[in-house]
Amino acid sequence: MTQANEFEHTADSGPLVYVRQVSPETLIAEGAMPEGASIPKGVKLYAVHLADGRRIAVMDDRERAFAAAVQHDLVPVSVH
Repeated sequence: MTQANEFEHTADSGPLVYVRQVSPETLIAEGAMPEGASIPKGVKLYAVHLADGRRIAVMDDRERAFAAAVQHDLVPVSVH
């Protein structure tokens, strides 16, 4: 079993996902947001990622990102 597989599921719950802060500039550079998108200065965005690194959601509130993961039977962990 690889490390990624160990990370994907916990024994008694759903798949693990990780939540980390992401900048609007990163999202624009990756094509996840249109160039020229207007994001107010100082806004913090939080991305939810699958164990393999794929981003599945972006929220403007860390707690909301965790709550959305739980609501979808995922187990969120924080990554700094």
